[in-house]
Amino acid sequence: MKLILAEKPSVAKTIASFLGATTRNDGYFQGNNYIVTYAVGHLVSLYDMKDYDKERYSGSWKMNNFPFVPQDKFKFKIDSSKKKQFNVVKGLLKRDDIEFVINATDNDREGELIAFLIFLMAKNKKPVKRILVNEWTPEDITRGMSNLKDEVEMRNLQAAGYTRLITDWLIGINFTSAATLKYGNGKLLNIGRVILPTVKLVYDRDMEIQNFIPKIYYEIEGSFMAKAGNYKGKLTLKKETKFDTIDEANKIISEIRSDKAVISDKKVTTSKEYSPKLFSLTSLQGFVTSKYASFTSEKVLNVCQSLYEGKGHGGYITYPRTDSMYLEESLVGKVEQTLNKLKTGLPYENLVNFTKSKRVFDSSKVDSHSAIIPTYILPGKLTPDETIVYNIIKDRFIANFMPPAEYENTEIKTDLDSNVFVTKGKVLKSKGYLELFGKEEKDNLLPMVTKGEEVDVLGVQPVEKQTTPPKPYTEDTLLKAMKNCGKNVPDEDTTVLSGYSIGTSSTRAEVLKKIGTVGYVQKKGKSYSITALGKNLVEIFPVKDLFDVDYTGKLEKSLSDIQKGKFTKKEYLYNIINFIYENVGRIKMDEPKNISTEKYVYNPKTKRYTKEGSTKYSKSSYSKSTLDSSSAANTDSERVSLGKCPVCKKDVYESKKGYFCEGYSECKFGVFKDDKYLAKYKKKPTKTMVKNILKKGESDIKGIVDKNGNKFDATLKYELNPNTEWFSWKILNPRTK
Repeated sequence: MKLILAEKPSVAKTIASFLGATTRNDGYFQGNNYIVTYAVGHLVSLYDMKDYDKERYSGSWKMNNFPFVPQDKFKFKIDSSKKKQFNVVKGLLKRDDIEFVINATDNDREGELIAFLIFLMAKNKKPVKRILVNEWTPEDITRGMSNLKDEVEMRNLQAAGYTRLITDWLIGINFTSAATLKYGNGKLLNIGRVILPTVKLVYDRDMEIQNFIPKIYYEIEGSFMAKAGNYKGKLTLKKETKFDTIDEANKIISEIRSDKAVISDKKVTTSKEYSPKLFSLTSLQGFVTSKYASFTSEKVLNVCQSLYEGKGHGGYITYPRTDSMYLEESLVGKVEQTLNKLKTGLPYENLVNFTKSKRVFDSSKVDSHSAIIPTYILPGKLTPDETIVYNIIKDRFIANFMPPAEYENTEIKTDLDSNVFVTKGKVLKSKGYLELFGKEEKDNLLPMVTKGEEVDVLGVQPVEKQTTPPKPYTEDTLLKAMKNCGKNVPDEDTTVLSGYSIGTSSTRAEVLKKIGTVGYVQKKGKSYSITALGKNLVEIFPVKDLFDVDYTGKLEKSLSDIQKGKFTKKEYLYNIINFIYENVGRIKMDEPKNISTEKYVYNPKTKRYTKEGSTKYSKSSYSKSTLDSSSAANTDSERVSLGKCPVCKKDVYESKKGYFCEGYSECKFGVFKDDKYLAKYKKKPTKTMVKNILKKGESDIKGIVDKNGNKFDATLKYELNPNTEWFSWKILNPRTK
């Protein structure tokens, strides 16, 4: 008998059905000399800290117990809710009639770890082999069973999975505990290797948006009438089309005298637009979440997993947890078979033709797994969510074997008193792959003109434009930033930062969910923004390496190198343990300050933290946690009212620390003299400024200095952001000096 261990019951059912193991037992299938059993995700987990010494570590956390690293070795236990299935697997491993075991968990780091820990805890003595497949179709199961790998070939993958597990546990337990005790005010602060750099990405983008100063610029537009019709062009001087001031633009316009211009050049070229690349998990999650508001990246992954596992009859898509957008060249035959089956009967079937192109097949750009594509098994009844995701994957796959869309591009140069105005037009000539999507392109048609033709000048005028701030992160753009460690890398390039990322394709969705659940970021519509808790965490927590995308990227890269046999788990864990000892010590020595503004108290009976009262975050641009609000509002200067508070209508007075409402403890309205935002522009709030804000909601300010040393005047508003409950500054109408 051969024992096969699958990761999920649905995959076990698929394998068993194909191999003829059709007798159903409690926790496994049997028949035709095979037994097929399964895990239910992770059956084995690491010891909790208290499991090592219940007397010392049970109850509330104590700072003296940290840093914590097991002195002997890391220990594991069976998850209590999964003991029954573990005992089933263990019992099967002990059977005398089992010749050897075939590991059929998912072909990745986590799948290998699941099986490794089960065999470890069950004290397995049987030989172990590995089936490596990218999809659970009968063809692939047959191919995999005839090419079983020895377990020794999987040792590096096991080491990478084990090292990742230990690393995240050590960082999580030590820094979560130390941070909560030092800065949490009784509230649990989740600290993790992948959580913090993701929060920092959102924080940095929010700060860019908040500190953005819009800049006015001008372009010069000419309107012309040719024999065949009217058109417009943009003045281009040495490839530059922007002018900093209206005076610069008007000076050029004033020098134009003629009412006639000449077509000095006309170029007509053709261009091709190919289908977007095949999907990686990250690009699929981004595409679906940007198109459907009901989907999150976690939901996309769950639906993909369901499609991959199939309904016990084989999977409908290939392995989804991949960062690649290309296919292995060895898959050529299988892909052609799948394509021919999927295209049959389509209205554009004649446009779908298999070709072995480098745009699709390139083994050098595949790390562990190929891109996500459909299998040759056509799905039966799917749920509405499964239908959406499956059709998106299928359509992208088919589109990659269709001709490109073809465009005709026209560029006209119009010479007016030696000034060149450029006009561009674009017309779709052949839809190609766009036929699949029923996409209608808007043509930018230009009148038929000829080189040397004289045209009438209808007018030349300046057009005012304004620079725009960066856009908030969406699920799509944040996933891409995590994949590329915030680096500006083309979506389709999977090799430049291979292994260098924040998390992996299979963990990023869970991270995005967690940073929202714990309150570090919030999502409004499709946009992510930092919360007060997240902002305070970034600004106060002293272990800055944990926020650094490069540091996290290097950790992930080293795990990838362990998987490839280029780095050892011993060296990796040695570095992590040293990092923990050094930085937990730094937290202990750090000045006391609170990140959480809410007070939580540990209840030894329930062994839980419960909130004491309900304190809102400070509405000023500072967190309440960084201040003693009662002393901040104490007025040491002569009590002369500067005006009425915009929140509660009580009087606002000056004190040593700033200008505060006398009802500050309730309404939280105040302007601090050492305001960090104004300090960046070499300014401090004054009485006059505060009076103007209280009277008319804004104040003019002169001589603001930006980070480049440029001076400008502007109008400042100080207003409440309803999303964050902070008062913050907003610069209006910047005027260059």
